[in-house]
Amino acid sequence: MLQTLGVSYPAIIVKDMNESIMFYRRLGLRPLYMEPNRDDPDSVCAMLAAGDGMTFLQLVGPTGEGQDIPEGSMGTGSMQYLSFHVSKDVMDGMFHEMATAGIHGSDEIERGYERLVFIEDPQGILVVLIAWATEPPPGLPRPAVLARAAQIRDAAGDTYVEDRHVQQAIADLTAGA
Repeated sequence: MLQTLGVSYPAIIVKDMNESIMFYRRLGLRPLYMEPNRDDPDSVCAMLAAGDGMTFLQLVGPTGEGQDIPEGSMGTGSMQYLSFHVSKDVMDGMFHEMATAGIHGSDEIERGYERLVFIEDPQGILVVLIAWATEPPPGLPRPAVLARAAQIRDAAGDTYVEDRHVQQAIADLTAGA
């Protein structure tokens, strides 16, 4: 059986990024970083962390005013995908695990600091299995790593949070501990 470690994050499509970030901030989530959407140059992604320090939310929305985002309706069109965190070991053996579990999915995609496999549930909901290329050590919260990685990305003038930023963030955070 394929073993997930927990929900990584839901990716929610929004019409107004600033309005949505303010809403989720009032719910206690804190913005970690924003970057262009790697899959759609007309949109951006914002990663937010919940108060438990382990849960994320990703907002995906337009880069500016006047872009047409279709209206969502209850149950359809409002979530881009739901992601689950898996270990690097599970990801390394993903295709054997999926075949054993009777699941069919995409090829593995390496994107920034994440390794991804896309699958669909029986109702057509897109599910993403995610492993980080470099795992933080136990006890080091992922939101802290991403927040520091975003600072490193910004200081370097890079566009996206990449694995090298995550590696440096882990080194910085563990050295300061």
